[in-house]
Amino acid sequence: MEATAPALIGGHVVLDFANTVAWRLDVRRRVDRVPDTAALLAWSGTSGLLEQDRVDALVRAAADDPASAARALESARRLRAALLGLLDAAVDGRPPRRGDLTVVHRCFLDALGRAEFAPDLPLRPALDVAVPDDVVRALALEVTDLLSASPAGLRRCQGPGCGWFFLDRSRSHTRRWCRTGDCGNRERVRRHYARSRGARD
Repeated sequence: MEATAPALIGGHVVLDFANTVAWRLDVRRRVDRVPDTAALLAWSGTSGLLEQDRVDALVRAAADDPASAARALESARRLRAALLGLLDAAVDGRPPRRGDLTVVHRCFLDALGRAEFAPDLPLRPALDVAVPDDVVRALALEVTDLLSASPAGLRRCQGPGCGWFFLDRSRSHTRRWCRTGDCGNRERVRRHYARSRGARD
């Protein structure tokens, strides 16, 4: 996993947002892929959360109001931390922490208060993204949409230290790695080394 490359392997924008922390289970290697507001806004376009022309407008808005930009980044990190807690709980089969639910609930209510229903069915809240804080609101709506039901095939990469999430849409439903050429390949190399060492011993 290159530290600067966007990782869009989750199968859903919410999981790609969670995966903006690389090597999150290894404190020595952990990397935040959205270290500042500019990176957050760039990611929102690359991930497909927002159209690029909207991202360009938000970049200008962030330059005009640095305090708002800093607030948006802080809110995004808070939401991401809560999201990671909820996803870990879902994969591990344990109840979510109250604090994580509270953060997502507050973000959702804030987003819903700014949204309107799109003029078609099914009814879905639509948000006019105009300021950097609206990126977090758009994410909050996506988070609650995904987690309002148990996401089918939700998995966490089994690579040591990785911790990335994805939806397993493989035919056999046995996907174990974020990317077979990444964590999967490292695991194959590790097993090969262990077998070779065992044979020598």
